[in-house]
Amino acid sequence: MKKRTIERSMFYNAKPGIFQKAEELRKNMTEAKKLLWERLCKKQLGVRFKAQHPIERFIADFYCHSAKLVVELDGEITS
Repeated sequence: MKKRTIERSMFYNAKPGIFQKAEELRKNMTEAKKLLWERLCKKQLGVRFKAQHPIERFIADFYCHSAKLVVELDGEITS
């Protein structure tokens, strides 16, 4: 039961519709985000990052829950 509480708290009250948008963004990452994700995924830095992670009404490019760290990468936008 504790695991469910932790999982829910990772999204900080995000509404259901934002999860679909986050999934679309994960499928269409810019080249810069893909390159950074290659370095952040699979706990290569010793902590887990999530790509395109919903937090309330926002979608963080990359999020590490254990560190409460959001990484935003600016650049060109894909459609």
